[in-house]
Amino acid sequence: MDQKYFDITPLSGALGAEIGGLDLAQPMDDDTFAAFCDAWHRYQVLFFRDQELTPEQHIALGKRFGKIDISKFIPTVEGYPEIRLQNMSKSGSIPGDVDWHHDNSFVAIPQRCSFLYALEAPKAGGDTVWVNTVSVFASLSKPMQEFLEGLTAIHDVIDIMGPQLIKQAGPQAWQASRDRNPPVKHPMVRIHPDTGQKCLYINPLMTSAIKGLNADESKDLLEFLFQKMVRPEFMVRFHWRKGSLAFWDNISTIHRGIYADMPDLSKEPRVMHRVAITEANYSALNS
Repeated sequence: MDQKYFDITPLSGALGAEIGGLDLAQPMDDDTFAAFCDAWHRYQVLFFRDQELTPEQHIALGKRFGKIDISKFIPTVEGYPEIRLQNMSKSGSIPGDVDWHHDNSFVAIPQRCSFLYALEAPKAGGDTVWVNTVSVFASLSKPMQEFLEGLTAIHDVIDIMGPQLIKQAGPQAWQASRDRNPPVKHPMVRIHPDTGQKCLYINPLMTSAIKGLNADESKDLLEFLFQKMVRPEFMVRFHWRKGSLAFWDNISTIHRGIYADMPDLSKEPRVMHRVAITEANYSALNS
């Protein structure tokens, strides 16, 4: 599809493109929406600058892509439960400082995509990086690809974050969280529902083990794959400004924030709103 509806500027050889000439506060007609989806499937992460979205417009944009996932874990904007509040507070706390991940892969029905919008952003620091897991899988040898396609991974955020939970809230809180969020199983290689591409569906934050392998085998294979995934040739990095928005595919990418270089948050806060869309026709494996 041509670019007559907006401008497309690729940002890396791996994934990601900046879209110009499109006001996301305005509803898209069917042709523009089709071109938007075509660009999304091609580049996996789309970036926008100088947007001005009200909460209602942000929610309306998300609903065009499916059912909004209401957060059970992350705080939401007052009066707008559809919008996650992902702030780095003026007190200096950094709740978003987590390892590489797919959003919500630790639940049976993960998120399909997300719109993350910057209301405030520091002049430097606080970037976000995405990885193309289609390219990661394609870079593996054919025997390794075939081996991984027969495997199932266990995603268990409570197990991985257990020591921190116990330290902060005690063992009873950890057990309560465990009861609410049992481990789930996903194929290690997923077929993308729109493109048909094979995506490596594991991540360092939430993937705890591989079903059927012993502990050493599971640990060694996951470590090898995690190291492979975070090589720079598979990445795109984005610096936020006020009014920036990123829209990403949550099946074919993983991401994380880079917070080591953050400025003084009391002077330059980072305030982000996120609307996430749930997967419509997928659920984790039962066995």
